[in-house]
Amino acid sequence: MKVAILCGGLGTRIAAIADGLPKAMIDVNGRPYLEYVIDSFRTAGLTDLVLLTGFRADVIEAHFGEGARFGVRIDYSREQTPLGTGGALLQARALLGERFLLTYGDVLRRYDYGRFVQEHPRHALAVYRRVTIGNTDVEAGLVTRYDKEAPELPYIDAGFSVFETEVLDLVPGQGSFEQHVFPELARRGELEAEIVDHDFYDIGTPEELARTRAALENNP
Repeated sequence: MKVAILCGGLGTRIAAIADGLPKAMIDVNGRPYLEYVIDSFRTAGLTDLVLLTGFRADVIEAHFGEGARFGVRIDYSREQTPLGTGGALLQARALLGERFLLTYGDVLRRYDYGRFVQEHPRHALAVYRRVTIGNTDVEAGLVTRYDKEAPELPYIDAGFSVFETEVLDLVPGQGSFEQHVFPELARRGELEAEIVDHDFYDIGTPEELARTRAALENNP
């Protein structure tokens, strides 16, 4: 099972703190944040990773190399121009095998990912109950609607999902994976849902970064 980690983001909301680094490489208590993310999959027994890089890809590749120092094996797919999350995955298709777990380099969750991929043999999205806004509706274990323009929906995606690689046929060359794939699978009744808790770390804003640094200082 491959783990595809989207980590090419610029991080415009924390650009001053990032100081020219990719968002996933921001220092958190002496380590790049992406190290924590990678370690969360290694400890779950998922060690075959594909890092989808873009902005300052050289920084990520120089730090992690082939992954042996971190107990994993890493392949890279580098965007030369912005393709969107869907285009980035489509470009990396040959590296992803028949099935892959998808996540983001700025979200950290300590979770039993091994169980998640075993219990959802085709397509599944993890969601949690909305705190402020939502984008997902769920009924009888299936995602029935996914719409980022519908903040009233009761759930929001939790930042990880699993797919058979054939879903990339739904991506029209470039653009957002979330806008093209999630809604279509929901329409077809082919996207399972697993409801998880709200316990995760994020670095999307200066405030979230500060909270994450404080939390991980006591729970590295």
